[in-house]
Amino acid sequence: MLRYSLLRIMQLFGCMLVLWLVGVRDPVWLLLTTAVSSVALSYVVLRGPREELARQLAAKVDERTARRRTDADEEDLEIDRRSGEQPPEPR
Repeated sequence: MLRYSLLRIMQLFGCMLVLWLVGVRDPVWLLLTTAVSSVALSYVVLRGPREELARQLAAKVDERTARRRTDADEEDLEIDRRSGEQPPEPR
């Protein structure tokens, strides 16, 4: 996540520098054109790092979901044991 964020920030400042060197000196226009050009450029240039970040985040979400499911199943089995019921067959 840090890598992708740093790449985005570097690209933002790179776009700003290029626009400044081209002659865009008005601060409002400089910021607006920097933002638009940086977003458009990052969509194409940073596709690989963005997809890798999305995979990492999806893996973390899946891991947390599986952990919660396991914890809930263990709690259900403990409640069943204490109440004297037969635990359900494992899936």
